[in-house]
Amino acid sequence: MKKIVIFGSNGLLGQSLVNRFNTDYQVVAASLGGTSLNSVEGVPYHQIDMVNRVQINEFLIAESPDIIINAAAYTNVDGSEKDKELCWNTNVRAVENIIDIATTFNPILVHISSDYVFDGQQGSYTEQDPVNPLGNYARSKMAAENIIAASNLEYIIARTQVLYGFGNKVKLNFATWVISRLSKKQNIKVVTDQIGNPTYIDDLSESIFRLLEREEFGLFHIAGSQIINRYNFAKKIAGRFDLDESLIEKIVTADLKQLAPRPMDSSFNIDKLTNRIDWQPSDVETGLKKLKSKLSKNNG
Repeated sequence: MKKIVIFGSNGLLGQSLVNRFNTDYQVVAASLGGTSLNSVEGVPYHQIDMVNRVQINEFLIAESPDIIINAAAYTNVDGSEKDKELCWNTNVRAVENIIDIATTFNPILVHISSDYVFDGQQGSYTEQDPVNPLGNYARSKMAAENIIAASNLEYIIARTQVLYGFGNKVKLNFATWVISRLSKKQNIKVVTDQIGNPTYIDDLSESIFRLLEREEFGLFHIAGSQIINRYNFAKKIAGRFDLDESLIEKIVTADLKQLAPRPMDSSFNIDKLTNRIDWQPSDVETGLKKLKSKLSKNNG
């Protein structure tokens, strides 16, 4: 059985990856936090600071995995404009540290990247379209991609976007934020001019699993199969969870006065992915149905 190290295992995606890969691989979980939030039976957990070169070297040499999945990242887009060093260390230096030591045992590297590498002027982006990152977070994700592509490792760079789903003790994602606020009868303001592919978290894990099983390497856009703006996505969430959509107010991005620029239409064309794995991630309705089922099980 192949061994796989999953960095960022405490996050929304990390928890999903641990659960998906655990039955077919020998999974080793690692994250910055002191305790494992996933707590899957039989999965060892290690507290690792990926920016600490000595610590990550010792850990990876000891484990020598066949596959490394890097699902760890600094994702505070506005915070990245203020704390540039933390953003760069987490999103770029950590990747450099992985690659530098990994060349001694040559694992496959799977790295999670972002739609923010695009400027959002076009939409329906393919893997061949030119990138133009707008802010510090976006530039850090682009830099990490370039470092991986220039390495001698077999790799999968998985660009994704608008992730939603259920995780244990994770920060709210767009869908759970909408559900939380509307459930409390609180008004929310949602932009109409940001467009993308909402991605159910377990579909991202499934896509990565299938790419690895088929030994399909390179750059892939992995996202939900439906393109929609955030306001209409919020309305779909309200509808699926029987919440009052009249509490959702339309605004545009400029109204938010956010520190970092956002790509307006960073939607993906996912044809390359679906052709290679013969499977398609969920559309919005299907993804929300899966989320509702998972939330019901967790609350029940």
